[in-house]
Amino acid sequence: MYFRTILAAFALIAAGLLAPSAATAAPVRSVDSSHSVIAAKHACTKTSSGKCIKGGQFCPKAKRGKFGWDAQGKKWKCKKTGSSTSNWKNP
Repeated sequence: MYFRTILAAFALIAAGLLAPSAATAAPVRSVDSSHSVIAAKHACTKTSSGKCIKGGQFCPKAKRGKFGWDAQGKKWKCKKTGSSTSNWKNP
């Protein structure tokens, strides 16, 4: 019984050393030339009510100067438009 336990432990150690694990394996990358980097899809930026932003909507002061994306993947920038207001505008 003791011999089988030692043999099984040795087999597990050898298998671990010889077989590559998921943690050490290189990630698989596929190259698709039909999509450009610019067309990368972003998750939409949410409003305080939880909906995706839209161009022209108000944006909070904390977002001023930052970028956000709408549901279609279009990029918007939060710009100061008045003395105390900001809106999502084209960058």
